[in-house]
Amino acid sequence: MEISDYELLLDSLQMAGVYVIRKDNHQILYFNQWMKKTVPDLVLGAVRHELWVDMLPEGRTEMKNENINDAHPWKGTVRIEAADVLWEKKIPASVVTVIPCKESAAGKKEREYIGKSLGNLFFAIYDIDLEEDVFHTVNQREEVKNILGTEMSFTEAIRIYSEHFVHSDCREEYVQKMSRTNLLEKLSESRPFVAMEYHRIKIDAEGVPEGDGWVRATVIATEFRDGKSSKALYVAQDISEVKKKEEMEHQMLKEACEAANRANASKSEFLSRMSHDIRTPMNAIIGMTTIAEGHLDDEERVEDCLNKITVSSKHLLSLINEVLDMSKIESGKINLAEEEFNISDLIQNLLTMIRPNTEAKNHKLELNIAKVEHEDVIGDVMRLQQVFMNILGNAVKYTPPGGTLELEIKEKESERTGYGCYEFVFRDNGIGMSEEFVKKIFEPFSRAEDSRINKIEGTGLGMAIALKIIRMMNGDIQVKSEVNKGSQFTVTVYLKQQNTEMPDMEQIAGMPVLVVDDDVMACESACEILNGIGMKGEWVTSGKEATNRIMEARRTGKEFFAILLDWQMPVMDGLATAREIRREAGESVPIAILTAYDWSHVEAEAREIGIAGFISKPLFKSRLVYLLKKIAGGDCKREEASGEESACRDFNGKRILLAEDNELNREIAEEIIGSTGVMVECVENGLQAVERFKEKGSWYYDLIFMDVQMPVMNGYEATKTIRGIEREDAARIPIIAMTANAFTEDMIASKKAGMNEHIAKPLNLDQLMKCMSYWFCRTDKRKG
Repeated sequence: MEISDYELLLDSLQMAGVYVIRKDNHQILYFNQWMKKTVPDLVLGAVRHELWVDMLPEGRTEMKNENINDAHPWKGTVRIEAADVLWEKKIPASVVTVIPCKESAAGKKEREYIGKSLGNLFFAIYDIDLEEDVFHTVNQREEVKNILGTEMSFTEAIRIYSEHFVHSDCREEYVQKMSRTNLLEKLSESRPFVAMEYHRIKIDAEGVPEGDGWVRATVIATEFRDGKSSKALYVAQDISEVKKKEEMEHQMLKEACEAANRANASKSEFLSRMSHDIRTPMNAIIGMTTIAEGHLDDEERVEDCLNKITVSSKHLLSLINEVLDMSKIESGKINLAEEEFNISDLIQNLLTMIRPNTEAKNHKLELNIAKVEHEDVIGDVMRLQQVFMNILGNAVKYTPPGGTLELEIKEKESERTGYGCYEFVFRDNGIGMSEEFVKKIFEPFSRAEDSRINKIEGTGLGMAIALKIIRMMNGDIQVKSEVNKGSQFTVTVYLKQQNTEMPDMEQIAGMPVLVVDDDVMACESACEILNGIGMKGEWVTSGKEATNRIMEARRTGKEFFAILLDWQMPVMDGLATAREIRREAGESVPIAILTAYDWSHVEAEAREIGIAGFISKPLFKSRLVYLLKKIAGGDCKREEASGEESACRDFNGKRILLAEDNELNREIAEEIIGSTGVMVECVENGLQAVERFKEKGSWYYDLIFMDVQMPVMNGYEATKTIRGIEREDAARIPIIAMTANAFTEDMIASKKAGMNEHIAKPLNLDQLMKCMSYWFCRTDKRKG
């Protein structure tokens, strides 16, 4: 058999190059199509010294660019294999195969069978004489050779081979296609090959099939006589890896299809449920409006309707926000803000928002903090708050009245330089979830099938959004739950740490502090913080023990610097304990109240007793340091700032410019803002806002509220134009974005344009009051 007999087969290879080069003068005698594509200037008969086998590593070798001459046609790592042959039975030459090492799975399998000779490219090669019905073995595996030998009737060989090595599912087709009769009929000069793939097995000595794999058998006509093939070449290739890849791809497609079907079903269910969930508050809004219109003379009835309209409106807004959030996240259009914030402030805001809900259901909220050394961090505080509010909000919704909620915060060791690893653990003893639902809790639109929650509104998007946000922060959420016992959500997130210095503690270093709390864990945590900042922490678990310990310290002349009293304790609560301490020990020892609850309704009574201050749980180091330094007569910046802000609540005489293009929105904003005592002037677009600002004198306006999406000139352009005006107040006047664009990227865009803050519509009066109070204070300072 000549090498030319293999040319049709070799040209069909897509993953390996083959060429033949003379030994004496390095002349190219043959190359396949792959080589032609790889080395376009390759020409038969040309002398190519750099392709001579002695220039390449011997045998089967991998080599890289640095081992190849710069003139070499290949780049990257390749695998070289060479074997000696007699070209046209007389010319000493070498057959060289070249395979890229980064080929496909099929290429890797093809490479596996390329040995030191061309015959190893295929595990079975036979010469077939179709006229004589005889085959001759060129190359075959030992187990086949033991059965077929090296020469026998081709028809008989096909029959015997099929019985031993072809799976019963493919046997009949194999025998038919590979039969001498079929080959003589099908092989022609226009179509000189017949091929099929079959499932291969191996029958052991006891007749039991073993092994598994796929083979591609190809018969290629090499000679024709009177228009019919007289001789042919039978080759077999192992394509098991290719088949496995195809099966994997098929399985992946099947799974993708099933996932898409599930998603479509979930979305259909979601739309059905959302139709109900959206119509419910809409029905309440429309219905209560109708009722109010019919009872305009009944003030109490109208007030009740308005309250219900407000509640329904807020619920409707939350539904819309979740749907829009999910859409933004899935489209990849959500960006995380990078802003400085304090973890203690984040938790305090979270507790402030959730407290009315927990109090309404009489939930006990337990808070624990463990070794949070770095509170000042950088990240997207609003998104983090959104995640925590979702988890804690669910805990409130799905925990029966009188239940217990827990929040535990830890700072763990971080492997990322400059970043802290923070773990937030949320626990409840609510209704819990089944193991099956826990597995799909993060799938969009998913809600548990539980009759106990059917009347609780929700989109099934909250947890999907939460996980995506946390993973964008390189974190994760883990869930544990048991039906009727409760759930635990563990949020781990990495936050960039600010470069902050520890405040000067020299003034109070070494001072003793007594912690009084019925929760031992809270006592130990507080004392750990105290000891960590250089003070001496000591704790007791009841009011009576506290009074005795204080009197004992007084007798020994080692009075406490301060007392930290928990408000909610059994037998004797914090206020009762404080009265007892004052009765026994007098006014000398400062007392502060620790609490996780709203203390506003007892603040006046506490001040009368002589309480020096309140501090919120969980107890963070920064807040404790501030309180202790305040007691010692140190830094009181927070209190001063708070006082200033209260003073700025008087808005009489303040003037605001409002830019809003929508007439109804303009009327609403003017009415709400005007209700605070502020004078409001309105314009309909950004250009009018710029012109009005130019017309008025310096500091005529104290603040500008700017809509973003307006005709003629939008809010961003108007803000940039105002900031560019050469006038003292142009660069310093507060400009607040007041817009329905409520995503983080919208807030970032407004700051880039030169705006100072961002308020989302619909307007919230409390948020509006805080915003105006804050910026009016700063405007007054700038004017002064």
